[in-house]
Amino acid sequence: MNAPIKIGLIVNPIAGMGGKVGLKGTDGGATIEKALQLGAIPVAAERAEQALQPLALLAHQFTIVTCSGKMGENACINAGLTPSIVIHTPDRVTTRLDTMAAVARLVNANVSLILFAGGDGTAGDVFTALQGDTPILGIPAGVKMHSAVFATSPGAASRLILRLLKETSSQLPTRQAEIMDIEEHSGNEGRYRTKLLGYASVPIDRRLIQNPKSYGAPDEQDSIQGIAKYLEHNLNPAAYYIIGPGQTTQIFLERLGVKGTLLGVDIIRGKELIDRDVNYKHLITYSRYRPLFIIVSVIGGQGFLFGRGNQQITSDLLEQVGKDHIIVVSTAEKLTSLDRLCLLVDTGDKKVDAALSGYIRVRVDERQTLIVKVEPA
Repeated sequence: MNAPIKIGLIVNPIAGMGGKVGLKGTDGGATIEKALQLGAIPVAAERAEQALQPLALLAHQFTIVTCSGKMGENACINAGLTPSIVIHTPDRVTTRLDTMAAVARLVNANVSLILFAGGDGTAGDVFTALQGDTPILGIPAGVKMHSAVFATSPGAASRLILRLLKETSSQLPTRQAEIMDIEEHSGNEGRYRTKLLGYASVPIDRRLIQNPKSYGAPDEQDSIQGIAKYLEHNLNPAAYYIIGPGQTTQIFLERLGVKGTLLGVDIIRGKELIDRDVNYKHLITYSRYRPLFIIVSVIGGQGFLFGRGNQQITSDLLEQVGKDHIIVVSTAEKLTSLDRLCLLVDTGDKKVDAALSGYIRVRVDERQTLIVKVEPA
């Protein structure tokens, strides 16, 4: 583009705080209070900074327009950028109304793209306040991210914006992508459902922008039961197992007669439940136990192993457990439905992401495994 473009930025300061402490999101004042009591720390600003830092050398090619303080200005300054401020951020804990007000001001400022750091809740608020077809792009910083408007990582968001800066056309190539969120309380029924909120314009890039989360088809149930049966029959009775969230791992626990948490992380030893719905502080205390394994399932449609919905399993824990003690489970149908037969990791630690990369064995049925490539998101 010939003239400097305007990029709008919104940081949801509370997004993602519930992940490591075992909450399933951070929507609502009571949830924020609970997250803080459990020792949660902000993560969205850091993720935003990671996306913005590579852009600092090209600052003369664009103007970044944002909110004051913690909703954008601080992240810009820390990344080496000088923003223009269009709205003042309140001193109190911010709410969805603050996000929506910021969107309206950015649209009025005629930005070419609204970049936001948050999760599905933030995406829904941005979508609700949008007027017209202003493209949006999410920096993944929430607990859950089922929507198809998020870059696969902060680094991927950077690469998309760098490409935008090189565009010669005044019109950003976009496509319509799903805005989704989990239906309240559906996890209490033994499975959870998502709802489609609508569609928004996003930059076109199948590699750097994630797909919406997909769910297992009924004809996958035999494979899931086969995976669960294999795991049950091959448990080491002396070993500790950290069980990640998801329907596949839940069915495995049901075979053991254990009541796990569909959206949480549980710990078993042999076939006995040791701890249920644990947060990262509690999990890390188990890192000294041996043998110790992590059983994790693949997110359908997206291919993520870590960094989406299982942030309780931190990079520190993964480093101590080691790749050889990670057991990955997925149906073959889920793997082959991915755009690329490749799994993604986004732990927030580049060193750990690199250590997890390469190839990993995935249990796809009782008697079958596949070797699948793993890459940083």
